[in-house]
Amino acid sequence: TKMEKIKMRRKRPSVVLLFLVTNITTLSSAHETFTPCPHMCSGHGKCHSPYGVCSCYSGYMGADCSLRTCPIGSHAWTDHAISDDHAHNPAECSNRGICDRNTGRCNCESGLFEGVACERKTCPDDCRQKGRCVSSAELARNADPGILRQIEGCTAASICQDADCVERDYSPCMETTEYDVPWEADMMQGCICDSGYRGYDCSLRTCARGDDPLTGTELSEVKQTNEVQLLECQATFGTFTLTFMGETTSPISVDANVFEFTETLSALHTLKQSGKEPKISVQWLSSADRVCTPTGNDIQITFLQNFGNLSLLIPDGSNLGHVSVSQTPIITVQKLVVGDKEWDTCSNRGTCSEETGVCYCLEDWMTSNGYGGPGTRGDCGHRAKGTTSTCPGEPACLGYGTCSGPPEYRCDCQHDRHGPDCALISCPMGKSWFSFPKSSNAAHVFAECSDMGICDTDRGICNCAEGFTGAACDYLRCPGHPLECNGNGQCISMSLFALHSEVNGKPTPYTYGSNPNNPLTWDYDQMRGCLCSDGWEGYDCSLKSCPKGDDPQTSHQENEVQQLLCTDSDDFGYFQLSFRGEKTDVLSTDQTAKDVEDALNRLTTIGQVSVTYADLLIYTDAPGLEEDALYLCRASTQLINIEFKSPTGDVPSIVAKEVVLGDIDGDLGVTELTKGTKEHTTCSGRGICNHETGLCQCFTGFASSDGQGNAGTLRDCGYKSPVTLEEYHDF
Repeated sequence: TKMEKIKMRRKRPSVVLLFLVTNITTLSSAHETFTPCPHMCSGHGKCHSPYGVCSCYSGYMGADCSLRTCPIGSHAWTDHAISDDHAHNPAECSNRGICDRNTGRCNCESGLFEGVACERKTCPDDCRQKGRCVSSAELARNADPGILRQIEGCTAASICQDADCVERDYSPCMETTEYDVPWEADMMQGCICDSGYRGYDCSLRTCARGDDPLTGTELSEVKQTNEVQLLECQATFGTFTLTFMGETTSPISVDANVFEFTETLSALHTLKQSGKEPKISVQWLSSADRVCTPTGNDIQITFLQNFGNLSLLIPDGSNLGHVSVSQTPIITVQKLVVGDKEWDTCSNRGTCSEETGVCYCLEDWMTSNGYGGPGTRGDCGHRAKGTTSTCPGEPACLGYGTCSGPPEYRCDCQHDRHGPDCALISCPMGKSWFSFPKSSNAAHVFAECSDMGICDTDRGICNCAEGFTGAACDYLRCPGHPLECNGNGQCISMSLFALHSEVNGKPTPYTYGSNPNNPLTWDYDQMRGCLCSDGWEGYDCSLKSCPKGDDPQTSHQENEVQQLLCTDSDDFGYFQLSFRGEKTDVLSTDQTAKDVEDALNRLTTIGQVSVTYADLLIYTDAPGLEEDALYLCRASTQLINIEFKSPTGDVPSIVAKEVVLGDIDGDLGVTELTKGTKEHTTCSGRGICNHETGLCQCFTGFASSDGQGNAGTLRDCGYKSPVTLEEYHDF
C-alpha cells in the first residue's frame, strides 16, 4: 500500500546511519580521536588532546575550570611541617578561611582574621579608636631607640663613620631592634595604644605614676636620685633636635640660650609635669652663653618629674656646621647619673581604676608634686596628715606579703599578689602574642595573660580576647562552632601537627619547636589548628571530601605493582605489613597470597589490591606443587606481587616488619616493580565535588567506577558510561 511504501522509505536512512556509525566506531578503535574537554574548560583553560583534559588559567581550577582559586597567603597560620622546624608554608586563605569557589574570595574566620588571603590577625575592636593597629614588624620599628641606648649612649663612637669624624651619621643612634624574619612578622597584629590607654585592645585607662615618697629619703640607708644626662654640642651654626620616648623637639639653634633650650625641650609631652613645677633642670658646665660652642659645650639635664632609669635623649645633629675645617660639628648624649627612684603606678600608695584612669589613694594619701609634697600629679605621693608607722592593710599587707618596716613601710607581696597592700591577685603568665622584641628577631617574652587578655585582679583570672583560650590566653582557639573543628577533627598544636606530617599519605613525623628557646618556632605550643578526620577537610573541618580516582579518558597508564620478598629456612615466623601508617593483622610465614590480599584489603588506607605469586606456575590447586610452594616465606625465597587497584597513582611502599626480630632468618622486604602512573584526583577529573554532601557531581557520560575504569561503587566518576547520564548526576 501507499502507507507501507512511505514507512519503508523512512527506514532506509536509518540503515545508512547505522552503517556510518559502525564505520566511525571502527575508525575510532584504530586511531585515537580527540575527546572534547568538559564544558570546553568553561572558557577559563586550555583543552589538551587526545584525552580532553583541561589546563586551567591562573585563578581557575576544577576539572572543567569552572571554579575559582583564592589568594595564597605566604604563610599558613597552622599546617604540617615539611621538615624539622620548617612549617607555616604558603596556603590558600592562609589556612584560616574557606575559599568561595564562585567568587575567588576568602571567607576568613569572622572577627579574627582579615586580608585577601586571611593573612592578618584582626585587631580587637579596631583598638577601640584609642590606638593604632600595626603588625609585629611595625611594632618593632616603633620601639623607643632611647631604651636600647641607655647604657652606651649616643657618642662619637656611634656617630663618626671614620677616624677623623669627617663623615657623621646619627641613624645608628635611632636604630630599633628588627623583627622581620619570623613567619608572623607581618601577620600578627596588635594595638599601639594612645597615651593614657593600655591593654590588648586599648580598653584600659592608665593612671599617674610617681616615686614612692617613703623610699630613698634621708631616713633610708640607700638614697635615691633623679636621672641626669649629659649633652655635648660642638658647632658654630645650624640646628639640632632631641627625641625623648618617641617625641621630637622643634629644631634648636646653636645660638639658643639656657632659657630657650629649656623651654624647647620642656615642650615635649613625654616629659611629665606637675602643675607649674619645672619638668627638667638645665645647667651649662661652662660659662658659655649658647648651647653649642666652637670647642664644645657640656649641658647637664636633670629630669625632675620622670623618675627611674629613663630612655636616652636621642640627638640628631645632621644640620650642624662649623666654620673651622679642623673642628667637627657634633652633638652627643650619654647618661651621667642613672635614675633609681621608683616609677610606680599611683606611687605605690594607691590603686588604679582602669575604667577612669584615676588613682584611689590609701587613707590619708593624696596627689603630690613628685617629692612628697602636695601637687597635681594625681599619684598618691603625698601624705596629707599623720605619719606612717605600718604597712598598708589589716593585717599588714593583708597577710599576703612581708612588710619592710621603717622607714619605707613597703609590702613585698607573694608571687601571686601585687598592689600597695597585696590586695590584687596576679593572673597567669604566658608568652606574649604581641610585644616589642627583646633582641633581633626574638620577641614573645612572658606577660600577664600573654598580652591577649584582661586580668580580673579580684579573682586572678584572665578574660581572654575573642579567639584565644587557656589560663593565660596562651592558646589560639581552633575554629568551628559550636564544637572545635566542627566535631570533625582534633584541635592540636604546631608541634603535634609536625608529628602528624605525611609525604604521599605516608606518616613522616618531624619536630617543630623541640628547642623551646628557638625564637623562630616560638609558637610550637600556642598556635593551634584542626587535624581533620578522614572524609573531612578545610581549615575548620567543615567540608566533606569526595572520592578520588583515575581519569577514565587517559590511557597507556599503569597500576602500581610492588613485590614482597621473603626468605625463611624453617617456615616459621610472623610479620606485619603496613601501608600509610596502618598495620595489617599479624601474618605467619606459612600463610598464602590470598591471606595477604585479605589482610591488605581490610586496611582503611587501601581500597583494593590484587595479590598473586610472581611465579606463574604457583597457584592454588596447581599440579606438582611442593609442600611449601604457597607459603609466604620459603627457604628458596618467595616472591609475591601486589597490584594496587585503588588507590591509583604512585603510592608509597608497603612496609614489611618482623613481629619478633630474628624469627625470619632470611630477607624480608617490599620493592616497587611498576610505578603507578594513573591519576588519583578528586572525582577522577570527570566531575565536581560537592563539599556539602561529599558526593561527586559527574559530567555527562561519566559515572561511578571500580577504580579501574569499569562500573563500580566508588562514586568517583571514573567510569565512562555507554549510556548518557544527566549532567551533574550525584554519585
